[in-house]
Amino acid sequence: MLNELSIEGQFFDNATLGESIREVIGMRNAAKRFGMEVYCHTNTANRHVRPDTALIHALSRDQRMYMTSWLTRQGPFWEDARRHAPNEWYEYDGEIVTDTGLAEAAHCVEIGIDRRMVSFAPSSWERSTIVVIRRENNAATDSVQLANYWNVSDLEQALIKADPEPESWEQLEEICRRRFASLNFSADSFRPLNGQPFAPGVADRIRIRLDVLNRIQVARWRGTSEGRRLYDKHFTGDRAWFSDSSDSEKRDFESKLTFNVEGKFVLCGWHGKINTPPYRIHFNRPSQPGDALHVVYIGWKITV
Repeated sequence: MLNELSIEGQFFDNATLGESIREVIGMRNAAKRFGMEVYCHTNTANRHVRPDTALIHALSRDQRMYMTSWLTRQGPFWEDARRHAPNEWYEYDGEIVTDTGLAEAAHCVEIGIDRRMVSFAPSSWERSTIVVIRRENNAATDSVQLANYWNVSDLEQALIKADPEPESWEQLEEICRRRFASLNFSADSFRPLNGQPFAPGVADRIRIRLDVLNRIQVARWRGTSEGRRLYDKHFTGDRAWFSDSSDSEKRDFESKLTFNVEGKFVLCGWHGKINTPPYRIHFNRPSQPGDALHVVYIGWKITV
């Protein structure tokens, strides 16, 4: 995410602005080399680089075409696939930042999507970690730490270390087994994916839902309220990501919903949902805080 708030009226000379833009372009190009993109806000070009001048009017001739195309026409713009709601309260350093790249990135990290910030420099944003607070009813409910980069070399080093996006179901399994260490995956839990064409969007949503389960499990072990918040957000309501199978489904598909869990045959009706296309993540529901959460099936919807 391009941190548009790092354009804060600080560029009083064109030389400093030009160098900062070159660094941002370099970071975007570095991301592209690793198969990624830097998403921006549709209003970034109108941010003021000095009190009386918007960025769009301060660009040099050699940078104007590139920056105008990126920031005003082609994007990508994170609003096109926005995830945080306009009424969600995010703040940084006491200031509300809802509707900014910071809030969108923080929301994505909360639901298990890795998002990081790219900032202009010099600015007040030259810090490797940005802490964004989410509030409900004036009370702080969560803080999110966002990695932040303002030069090409640091970003390149981070990209080298970061997990690549999976390009196959086998890579997805490898990443998930490594990343979600608090979940117990059965030996063949990913096997139902075999034979299905690899779908990056489905793989992304599988990781997001497994991340929620992993975070709930960690919270249960630690006895923190984070687990309850995640449960209320993702296990309740009409659009919940997780639910139990209906009584009729348990009756009609009992054999298919029954799995070997540590030597015992257990009916695992609880599942994470991906609706388009219909994939499911089936797991047991631990009854005690210390019980393991077993992920037994990841694949096409069973109850059809």
